[in-house]
Amino acid sequence: MFRVLVLSLLVIAGCLPLVMGQDSTPRVFTAAQAEAGRKAYENSCGKCHTYNLLGRTSKEDGIPPVSSLPASYQQFIGTPNRVPPLAGKAFLSRWGQKTAGQLVLRFDETAKDPFFQFEGMTDDAVVNITAYALQVSGAKPGSEPLTRSTSTVVNSLVP
Repeated sequence: MFRVLVLSLLVIAGCLPLVMGQDSTPRVFTAAQAEAGRKAYENSCGKCHTYNLLGRTSKEDGIPPVSSLPASYQQFIGTPNRVPPLAGKAFLSRWGQKTAGQLVLRFDETAKDPFFQFEGMTDDAVVNITAYALQVSGAKPGSEPLTRSTSTVVNSLVP
């Protein structure tokens, strides 16, 4: 009888988040990181990837074309003459199976390319920009900060 009672309580406790409407989606960055990331992004990456993080193409699809960038940026971008999105469905289809830490490392590699020479592109700024990109893609902030070693898969962060 006692075992049945304990088992019943465990089942009920396991269902409480569902009953209470709580979201069990992992949260791997803080709101402060995402806000700092927004500011850093707008002063750096946003110039090419656009302020809505949807990138640029050479087609007329409502997204600013690569041709609207300075000539030196166009030369750096080269072919296929597009700047990839850093948020949204296309971004998640490409990066969704990677971990948040892997995404930080990729952003770091790009942001610290000598071509760009963005002022203030510190390790923290890159982590914060990653948090911002995750937030724009639908991930929610929590109490734990994002780090370079965060091993949570990106798609699991977006409900």
